[in-house]
Amino acid sequence: MPIRLSVVVPVHNVEDYLEECLRSLAEQSLRDIEVVMVDDGSTDGSGDIARRFVAEDPRFTLVSQENAGLGAARNAGIRRARGEFLAFVDSDDVVPADAYEKMVGSLDASGSDFATGNVHRLRAGGRTQQSPMFREPMATSRTATHVTRDWALLYDRIACNKVFRRDFWVRNAFAFPEGVLFEDIPVVVPAHFLARSVDVLHDTVYLWRDRDGSITTRRARPEAVRDRAASVTAARGLLGGEARRRYEASVLASDLMLFMDALPDGDDDYREAFLRHAGDFVTSVSRPVLEGLVLHQRVKWQLVRERRLAELLALLAFEKKEGRDVFRIRGPRARRAEYPALTAPLPRGVDRPAPADLPVLSDITEAVWRDGKLHLKGYAYVRNHPAGERRPRTFAWLRSGRRRVLPLRLRPADVPEANAGSRQSLHPYDRAGFEAVVDPARLRTGTWNLEVGIVAAGTLRRGPLRLLGNRAAPAVHDVGDELRIVPELSGDKLRLKAERVAARLTAHGATDDGVRIEGIVTGPAPTAVRLHNSHTGEEREVPVVPGPSGAFTVDIALTSAGADAPRASPWTVRLVRADGSRVPVAVPRATAPGRYGLGDPARELAVTASAAGNLVLSDQCPQPVVHAFSWTPSGELVVEGGFPQHALRRPELVLQHSGCQEEAVFAHELRDGRFRAVIAPAAVDGPGGELPLAEGRWFLFFRERGESDPACYAPVRLAFAEHAAVPSVRRVRGRDFALDRRYHDQLLVESGPVLGAHERGGVAERRMRERFAALRGGPRRETVLFSSFDGRQFSDSPRAVHEELLRRKSPFEHLWVVRDQQAGLPAGVRAVPHGGAEWHEEMATARVVVTNTQLPEWFQRGTDQFVVQTWHGTPLKRIGRDLLGTSQANRPYIESLPARAAQWSVLVSPNRFSTPILRRAFGYDGEVVESGYPRNALLHAEDRAKVAASVRERLDLPGDRTVVLYAPTWREDRPKGGGRYALDLRLDLAAARAALGDSHVLLVRRHYLVNDRLPDTGGFARDVSRYPDVAELMLVSDVLVTDYSSLMFDFAQTGRPMLFHTYDLEHYRDTLRGFCFDFEKQAPGPFVADGAELIEALRDPAAATAGHAEAYSAFCQVFCDLDDANAAATVADRILKETAP
Repeated sequence: MPIRLSVVVPVHNVEDYLEECLRSLAEQSLRDIEVVMVDDGSTDGSGDIARRFVAEDPRFTLVSQENAGLGAARNAGIRRARGEFLAFVDSDDVVPADAYEKMVGSLDASGSDFATGNVHRLRAGGRTQQSPMFREPMATSRTATHVTRDWALLYDRIACNKVFRRDFWVRNAFAFPEGVLFEDIPVVVPAHFLARSVDVLHDTVYLWRDRDGSITTRRARPEAVRDRAASVTAARGLLGGEARRRYEASVLASDLMLFMDALPDGDDDYREAFLRHAGDFVTSVSRPVLEGLVLHQRVKWQLVRERRLAELLALLAFEKKEGRDVFRIRGPRARRAEYPALTAPLPRGVDRPAPADLPVLSDITEAVWRDGKLHLKGYAYVRNHPAGERRPRTFAWLRSGRRRVLPLRLRPADVPEANAGSRQSLHPYDRAGFEAVVDPARLRTGTWNLEVGIVAAGTLRRGPLRLLGNRAAPAVHDVGDELRIVPELSGDKLRLKAERVAARLTAHGATDDGVRIEGIVTGPAPTAVRLHNSHTGEEREVPVVPGPSGAFTVDIALTSAGADAPRASPWTVRLVRADGSRVPVAVPRATAPGRYGLGDPARELAVTASAAGNLVLSDQCPQPVVHAFSWTPSGELVVEGGFPQHALRRPELVLQHSGCQEEAVFAHELRDGRFRAVIAPAAVDGPGGELPLAEGRWFLFFRERGESDPACYAPVRLAFAEHAAVPSVRRVRGRDFALDRRYHDQLLVESGPVLGAHERGGVAERRMRERFAALRGGPRRETVLFSSFDGRQFSDSPRAVHEELLRRKSPFEHLWVVRDQQAGLPAGVRAVPHGGAEWHEEMATARVVVTNTQLPEWFQRGTDQFVVQTWHGTPLKRIGRDLLGTSQANRPYIESLPARAAQWSVLVSPNRFSTPILRRAFGYDGEVVESGYPRNALLHAEDRAKVAASVRERLDLPGDRTVVLYAPTWREDRPKGGGRYALDLRLDLAAARAALGDSHVLLVRRHYLVNDRLPDTGGFARDVSRYPDVAELMLVSDVLVTDYSSLMFDFAQTGRPMLFHTYDLEHYRDTLRGFCFDFEKQAPGPFVADGAELIEALRDPAAATAGHAEAYSAFCQVFCDLDDANAAATVADRILKETAP
């Protein structure tokens, strides 16, 4: 069989990822391929993996060479390739199974020279996400296009998402440059211009692994910017005219802009290299190219041309805080943009804003039907235009087509969300709020767009009224029997469709082999019903039985789509008239949903409504549907609905957070196909006691008990009749909870923010900091403000100091910083919401502040204020300034450390070993209290056995089980967004349960920066991450399993065994953080890399660690030299001494 496609795979030290990469190639649906692997001098196990594939699959071949770099390895593979087509894969990435079949098939049909396709980033835990670089170029599929007709393809610059005709490659003598970075550009950009035509696939054809969450710090190397500038310069040299100008603009907007963004993290050598190489490029670009850039790019590249590095860095810092499109305007009619970071003027025209830089921004924060009218509340403003003291002249209207305009009367309203949503502090928009009412009786049939206009700088600026935040449009509203208003979203723009109802549903019911639909139609009688399956594209036509006065009946028989079908396979329903016109069937709001059999217990036929209120028949897995809900006086949410009894054997109702996937399980009753559940969103029971649902959207699901794959969950739907009843909001214990819907009918509970809108956003933060500055020099209040992990817990050394001060009956009022109400507090301690106005005031006026994390950069200690920094762990891994020169160095943060540390009165050190490291890492030269950690006093307390018994009872731990505390640290290379990271769980919990389930219990403690879920194991592995204090968990644990967590230094004081699951030791040590001492030599327990070996060691931890007794003792002598029961007392003594009258 001739080889159709050759895939070249350079390999260099990727043993952790190579198996998955090569397996994805072996499983391609296009079978007649060859895979040419080039081992480029690997020193790990990559070569062994490659040789195994060669032995198992004759389509794989291996070339070995000394390390010469990616370009050389690709060229070596090309020389061995024999296929008609040619593709390239980086050995840590993954290719979807049908990718090459689709691309080769497209080329066979079109005759184009190469095909290119969409790229998704492969994130931690297997998640995939659209790569922003390819969003626009791959937005649609196009055949036989060309870059000169499709300039977005200028941003398609990598080789791995393509299949090339080999004769095209040979004809143009393409070869990758060797010995440099960014090898793709000098090949791919010319290829786009030299090709006769190119096929573009919207489908994802390549999964590009994100191996390091700190991409900008990887770029911040002198050789990187040098090679990128050389690559784009070489590619530009082949172009002329418009192609050259457009390419130069794309380089300044994308290629080199990425390296500009890395400037804050780069060292002085990198910054100098950027100014030289990127500066040379931008200096060579013509003025029209620069003038065509957007404003913020134009300004920054002008600073590069003038070598104004300090101002450029200040501007980048300003952008990070405020956003790239925020500035002040100066001059008549807003002719100049002024940036606070700049100290000298720019050339004329560089800083001139275009109309697009001063857009109208809006959000409809409330849109509800009330008394037959649509009541709107929201805000609108011109971005960057100063609000001034007077309310701007604002107008709103409904527009249908070009000529039909219906003005709306606006009333001023207090809408603090305008400031909160602006995400900047430069401009207050306090006067941007409005209210309006839409009377549907005034709307003629047609589609009406909601628009707003604001007079700013003498110019009327217009824009659409938007519904932001991925919210559902308001419910369909019936205006009598023959007219309805269908609110809909075009993107996030709200529009109202006023339409005549030609046909409506009146009844539905079961037949022997399907469902009967009854309705009434006005106008010509229908002859048939046309069914269209939006998933498969299949269409069917069923005859209609006409009745008197426009009535009609149709019996529809459908068979199950089967087990391989998607969860829902909907059929739209249209009446067909004799003239061929099709009429949708409207569903009145009062219509009860229907549920009918399909001859398959795993599927059902649901009679429901689309988002537009039209009849849909959905062939689907059984879905729970809520028909009624109510709030109790105490703030509990009661939901009732239908769910077939047979759908799940052991159903469980769960709420899942849409962001972090955290889950909360609630009891329910299910009887005779009806369910009822009582949800207390403000009091969810957990290992830390009752806490409210964290801020965010919590979607409702039913699942099989023990199921942990969200793809197998059944989403809870809201009946169409109840759509107008949501959002339903109830304020409970200081926060709003709203029952609402998204994605048309999926039910959720939204837990609102604890902080009010007047406390959120950049403007509010600026005002609160100004208030802090005003209070800081004033009288001191006799309070102690405690903070543990920035308000996430009531725990750690701050808790121990708090309890010691209480024991001594000190005269202070005790305040505790709490973030999002997620830390339960004992009686007598007042919560201070993190980030709010009260928090700023207490930070300014508290006599004592005790914290175990960094205080905000803007915090300045008052002259008679005492700040205790306890920190939260002995440094095993490098922290702070010790990270300089590594890929994890955050230079702006590191540069802020000495100023932050200067605000501390004392620093608590856990041991003498840590004192010089903490001083160096934080740039601290003040007083150090070498007391040991106050948090560990519990491990030495006289009543520790009593506390342990209480904890065992609280966690329901059987007395005859070995309790294993599994506490891995976080990893910077597994980011999930929002400053949180994925759980890198390398222990097979199912295998552990099978081996240890009868004798052990596993307590899993995630790092507070990790927010993944733990797979269900039927009670063997328990997630205790929300348990308030890890010290109590250590009391009940017989053995600790960790990797590089500082918990080892605390647990050592128990004298119990420790095992170290160091599956990524070399990577963590050499690439991520590195260590402050020789961990491998001084570890107090064995290193276990393999999960199976760890399970075996846990069978008898004492035996597994017996050989480390001497190392354990030496470890304690070094790292536990100060810990005893008196650390909290020592710190309390220091506080009381400082604050004594």
